[in-house]
Amino acid sequence: MSMVIYIGFNFPVEIQDDYSEKEVDINYFFSVEENRQIVQAKHFTTPYVYEIETKGEPIWQMHNENKVSSPHNYEKAKKTFLHVCDFLKNFLPNGDYCEIYICWIGEEGEDHEKKFELSLDQLPVEEVEIDEKCLMMLRN
Repeated sequence: MSMVIYIGFNFPVEIQDDYSEKEVDINYFFSVEENRQIVQAKHFTTPYVYEIETKGEPIWQMHNENKVSSPHNYEKAKKTFLHVCDFLKNFLPNGDYCEIYICWIGEEGEDHEKKFELSLDQLPVEEVEIDEKCLMMLRN
């Protein structure tokens, strides 16, 4: 199984089929349409659902257990999360938001275990803890 990072927007996104070297890509990488529909119906308020692929340590490694047991990987995951936030600051219109949900493929219909909202202008990164079944709303 694969872990997937779903992202929901209030507007459609043009999908690029070509591989890119960007830190953050939006596409359909692992999921099928049915999985995305489940995430949209169960977790999101946004109508358009895609996936995020990031370069570097996965953002779901940015949790307190890793902070203690693997601080190097925690710091790399934090750096990846900051790349995602920088990307979204430039991508989202001012006043808009996106939603992110992280889970294993096949677990889209399960309840989220953690939920929080962040402003992209004021990120309390040290207080953020991200792991599987985490639902985030990021506002620009």
